[in-house]
Amino acid sequence: MFILLFQKQLSGQSVLYQQVSFDNNKGSTAYFLNSIEEQAKVVFSYSNMLCFEDDVELSRTSASIREVLNELFINCPSNFIVRGKKIIIRPYEGIPGKYVVRGYIRDANSKEALILANVYDEEKVLGTVSNNFGFYSITLPSGYLRLNCSYVGYEHKELFINLQSDTVINLDMQRDTEIKEIAVVQSKVPNRVKSTRTGTIDIPIEQIKNVPVFLGEVDVVKSIQLLPGIQSGGEGLSALYVRGGGPDQNMVLIDDVPVYNVGHLLGFFSIFNADAINHVSVVKGGFPARYGGRLSSVVDIRMYDGNTQDFKGLASVGILSSRIAAEGPLVKDKSSFSVSFRRTYLDIFSGLIQLNDNNKSRFYFYDFNSKFNFKLGERDRIYISSYLGKDQYDLQYNFQNVQVSPADASNVNQVVQTYDENDIGWRNEVISSRWNHIFGDKMFVNTIASFSNYRFNIGQRVNYQTDGVWGVVNQKYFSGIKDFTLKTDWDYFPGTNHYIKFGASITAHNFYPGIDVYLQENATEVPVDTTYGGQRLFRPEMRVYFEDDLNVTDNLRINIGGNFSNFQTESRYYWSAEPRISARYLINDRMSVKAAYSHMTQYMHLLRTATVAMPTDMWLPVSDEIKPMRATQSALGVEYEIGKGFSLSLEGYYKTFKDILAYKESTGYFDFTSDWRNKLTAGEGESRGIELLIHKKTGSLSGWFGYTYSKTTNQFDDLNNGNPFPADFDRTHDASLFLLYRFNKNVNLSSTWTFGTGNPITLPETKYYSPDLPTQENNNNNNYNQYISERNGYRMPNFHRLDLGINFEKEKSYGSRTWSFGMLNAYGRQNPFFLYFSDSELDSGEVKRSLKQFSLFPFPIPYARYTVRF
Repeated sequence: MFILLFQKQLSGQSVLYQQVSFDNNKGSTAYFLNSIEEQAKVVFSYSNMLCFEDDVELSRTSASIREVLNELFINCPSNFIVRGKKIIIRPYEGIPGKYVVRGYIRDANSKEALILANVYDEEKVLGTVSNNFGFYSITLPSGYLRLNCSYVGYEHKELFINLQSDTVINLDMQRDTEIKEIAVVQSKVPNRVKSTRTGTIDIPIEQIKNVPVFLGEVDVVKSIQLLPGIQSGGEGLSALYVRGGGPDQNMVLIDDVPVYNVGHLLGFFSIFNADAINHVSVVKGGFPARYGGRLSSVVDIRMYDGNTQDFKGLASVGILSSRIAAEGPLVKDKSSFSVSFRRTYLDIFSGLIQLNDNNKSRFYFYDFNSKFNFKLGERDRIYISSYLGKDQYDLQYNFQNVQVSPADASNVNQVVQTYDENDIGWRNEVISSRWNHIFGDKMFVNTIASFSNYRFNIGQRVNYQTDGVWGVVNQKYFSGIKDFTLKTDWDYFPGTNHYIKFGASITAHNFYPGIDVYLQENATEVPVDTTYGGQRLFRPEMRVYFEDDLNVTDNLRINIGGNFSNFQTESRYYWSAEPRISARYLINDRMSVKAAYSHMTQYMHLLRTATVAMPTDMWLPVSDEIKPMRATQSALGVEYEIGKGFSLSLEGYYKTFKDILAYKESTGYFDFTSDWRNKLTAGEGESRGIELLIHKKTGSLSGWFGYTYSKTTNQFDDLNNGNPFPADFDRTHDASLFLLYRFNKNVNLSSTWTFGTGNPITLPETKYYSPDLPTQENNNNNNYNQYISERNGYRMPNFHRLDLGINFEKEKSYGSRTWSFGMLNAYGRQNPFFLYFSDSELDSGEVKRSLKQFSLFPFPIPYARYTVRF
């Protein structure tokens, strides 16, 4: 009975949204009402106090009944009440009431939160977006209205409601299974056009999963590198270089918790398992005040909460690794879990190949994601998330049997098998607990307690013999950073088109730079010489922010705020006030102009050992002598909505850096003769560029094209004779094209093509012999020096590559299965990974020196992967 009544009510409400048309847009109020009655077969009932006019001009000749009535009675606002075929027009007494509609936007089947979904009343151009937990709140005038909700990849949802009080509406969205684009009613002004955010890109996770990558490993970071303004440190590497900044200047968040290393396999794969990811957002300009602590970008990754309705799973086998994932309810509609695990089996293959060899090597990595969420009530939820990942490489060689004197001083020598060994390892650990609470109807609070730990170590064990006594040297170098954080974020929705965020955090940073070297005889476990270095550095950091996003006029919207921070060193405090402002001006319904200014401060540095980012790079805090890095960025751009889900953006930026660090020319990573503070020099930098992005998110053919023109220079008093030089990651031209074509729901083909100007490189111009003594005529020790006139004075050859992939999916009784095939570097381009000099002796006895290149993937590399979902 309830269902029947509810359906009847919706039918009655929808009368107001029936389309009517007129021969002329000019006439009296009575004329238009009579015409509506004839077309819609309705009867109007109204008070004689209602303001009727003899001369009315409508904005258009065709519209819904509700839109026509709003224009007819614009001078005396009224409520329109539907009773069957009768429409009652009742003038408001005083100011029309306003009420709050709030709730969560979720996937209809799994109840997963949909982040940044659009909720709006199209007629009044009033709207909002859901936050990172799918929560929304919007204030609307009372009466009948049409509430719309849209999200990329989901069917448009439309509700007719009679708003007479504050209301909770949870919007469950169905996935769009259609291949072809469907013409649906959408927001009058597309969300990307009306948003104040500049330099921000939201990537649909389904597009990420279809980007062809090395050995079929779905890689979030590799997909991000295809966007304009973002590049990798080299072919195949997962470091991010954003608008002239280094890899340490990017804040990568997993459910609000920063991670300090994003690479597996020395950076060839990222640590993010796409099966566990719900949403990816990249911010590279116009930073909102909520983000602080980095200079160049924020990669905000949100993990799946878990299906609260049904148990789902996935298993996938590839050439390099296998992965499994599962999600489901703990208590249906109340709590859920989501777990995923990935591991390589390179160590298993190498172990079988080296079964009878004395020299052995092995490498493996794994990562594990888990998330649990508990619904305590309509206003409270708890989330517990974790990430664990590790890489380990071991090498054993030089096996031999040696005789050593026994530890108990007996006369019988012992035979001990010895071997030399190298090992390197690094790991990430992230654990967080979050509590969501809704205060009233307009305030949403998220409180976080988190722990993040990143460590790496390099070890070497070498046996030696002195005066017939065998001993062993162990050398270890280790570093890391461990964070404990408390943070609270408040989202306040004071009114429609007005959004306020504020919050605070305190982080206890623990830095671990160090070296540990000791000598030990093989016959005893007592060290005969020991050297320990490094110490734990405790550094607290506090931040407070405020951010206000509001409409100044119908066309002008601004986001203004500030991030305020304090960082403690050995004996001083650094503080920073970072203003942030972004503005958007609507040219028309499809085009807007955006501008932004951001000031950022970073209190930690990454000491890099090479021009590419490696997991062995060392995180260190600012000190009394070393100042924080600071950057300012200005950006100006245009956003244009070509069609539904099809946008174009053009943006230019100018960015300055101050107090960036580099190693002095005479020192390096393994120079242990001086403190790390004395190995560094500070400088400044500048970056400018223009970025173009054409992005299509819907339809049979989707993808994007990105192009960047940029120039980045650095200047250090102690480097390059004090002259400016191109930054290690400067790339003049950078272009990428990603296309995904769906033939039908079972088959899709994807391709990526990338092009980049060669990276800067420092090369010697002259090589000359350097005897030990100036008077020595003959050089017997083959020592030589190299003369370098300019840092990064040359460039490597240009880079370009084509990757292809195809997926075949088929529905099964248990779910579905997918075969994925692809080809990396399809036309076999020999792109340089690094350059080196090679000497060869000619018949004349002269030595010829040649510059050569090493290519990481010099030929096409196929891949295959099999995946089942159940």
